Amino acid sequence: MANTITFIVCVIVTAFLLLSIALAGPHLLLPATAMIVTVWIGGLCIYVAHGMLNSRDKIEKDWEAKHPD
Repeated sequence: MANTITFIVCVIVTAFLLLSIALAGPHLLLPATAMIVTVWIGGLCIYVAHGMLNSRDKIEKDWEAKHPD
């Protein structure tokens, strides 16, 4: 669910930034492009972190099933 929300938010923010480029003109092109890249890199980081946490939970459950204390 977190990955879906992250993707949707990235698309919405990108759309707002592209709209601001269209309305404000070309002098906003470089800063808005940098912000778009930053948003997508942040979304990628959230995606990777979510996958790592899911993998960690799975490994912990497997470990506890094999080694009950």
